[in-house]
Amino acid sequence: MGRCGRGEEMEEVVIDTSVAVKWFSNEEDTDKALKLRDRHVNSQIELVVTPLLLCEVVNALRYKPDFDYKKLIKAIGSLYKLHIHIEPITEDLLIKGAEIAFEGDVTIYDAIPVALAELFKTFCITADEKTQYKNLKHKYPVKMLKELKKEDSEH
Repeated sequence: MGRCGRGEEMEEVVIDTSVAVKWFSNEEDTDKALKLRDRHVNSQIELVVTPLLLCEVVNALRYKPDFDYKKLIKAIGSLYKLHIHIEPITEDLLIKGAEIAFEGDVTIYDAIPVALAELFKTFCITADEKTQYKNLKHKYPVKMLKELKKEDSEH
């Protein structure tokens, strides 16, 4: 568990790129993604990611039709101002990611957030229904954003 400023335990939650992209675009379940972000901002949870998320979010936004260079630069600044816990990609994380990628038949990029959740003994929230996360969620700590109950994204 992470620590907040008063020495209290804080729940850590791993998110993948599909959740963070919703912070910058109006899509299905954007409201749930924004509630997770707001809970982080209000020190109710600590969002944990790897540096890959930053690159993937910026890349996804770069190809959105309503994003130009100036809007993209503003989004980059906003990402950094959130002070999300950015965990480095270590050998152990990559090894766990490789195991998950093979077992779940997913890319390393999709497996890394799940591996991070396992190493942090928490869960990974994703909005990506197009990948094989469905294969992972029965064995690994994966939650679909759309399946989060109201209280999961608010408390």
